[in-house]
Amino acid sequence: MRVRSIVLIVVSLMLLVFSIGCAKQEPPAPAAPAAGAPAAPALDGKTLFDNKCGVCHGIDRATIRTETKEKWASIVKDMQGKKADWISDAEAAKIVDYLAAEHGKQ
Repeated sequence: MRVRSIVLIVVSLMLLVFSIGCAKQEPPAPAAPAAGAPAAPALDGKTLFDNKCGVCHGIDRATIRTETKEKWASIVKDMQGKKADWISDAEAAKIVDYLAAEHGKQ
């Protein structure tokens, strides 16, 4: 009889703790920035290359070659096609400018 009472108390406490834990509300999502608030800082070409292209290969893969700006644009365009929406056109333009400036044919 005593064991049954202890088990009942333990189960009741577990249900109480479970119900309290499930009742917690999630904090509200952050609001969109106000119209006058500064936007997130724009990333430069090298940072974009590191963040976007560096997922599959490092900077060393790009630095072993020198290409014209047009060829870099073609390469980046091909890479854009490998994973849809990973690199936007604006980001691609910055990456191409960086590659052409740092690793382009003169």
